[in-house]
Amino acid sequence: MKKLHSGKFVLSMGLLSLICTALYYAFRNKTYFDFLLWNLFLAWIPLLLAVAVAELGKRLAPGWVRSAVVIVLGAAWLLFFPNAPYIVTDLIHLTLQKAWYVEAGRWTFRYWYDLLTMLLISWNGFLLGVGSAYLVQYQVMRRFGGAVSWLFVAAVSMLGGYGILLGREYRLNSWDALTDAKALLSLIGESLNGQSVLFCLLFGAVILIVHGTFYVVMNGGWHAEDRDYPSTYRL
Repeated sequence: MKKLHSGKFVLSMGLLSLICTALYYAFRNKTYFDFLLWNLFLAWIPLLLAVAVAELGKRLAPGWVRSAVVIVLGAAWLLFFPNAPYIVTDLIHLTLQKAWYVEAGRWTFRYWYDLLTMLLISWNGFLLGVGSAYLVQYQVMRRFGGAVSWLFVAAVSMLGGYGILLGREYRLNSWDALTDAKALLSLIGESLNGQSVLFCLLFGAVILIVHGTFYVVMNGGWHAEDRDYPSTYRL
């Protein structure tokens, strides 16, 4: 598993986010979709937390202090991780606001402008999410091995699907786990049924597939002598 250069990745994602923001304002004609920029901001939080996990885990001396810091930051990362792929669910607003886009029985170009802008912002969110997951997976791989790291990614993907369910259907925020944990716990039984479990599994599978694609792009097409192992890291 090749090491992801966190600094370069953050800079590239920053550039992509600036492009998304510029594109949004270039085609913006209603304030209804301004929540997209807020959701894109939230999608940045797991990446910044993942970078903090990687950097502090590397810089702090081994011991209980480093373990405690990594655990706290890792838990915060997991809590905010669903915000990144969540943005794709904002596409539902194109359907909810269908009346905006139909004139004389025909779809206007405004629909395509908003669709492509939202798709790009969603893609930005997915990259922020899987990039952060890759950074955390790398740390898990170093400590516990490749098999455990993939079990970790699979579990995180499914939990991400559940987080999207809570955010989209029950309008919960990540920080509600801290500010209103009682309400969150009371929702667990209500939120899990046949249809919602399928929803979570499907979204979890999508997250896992995108993550796997990112992993292949990062690691595919290289020779055995170029592999990065826990004892030898090459950028």
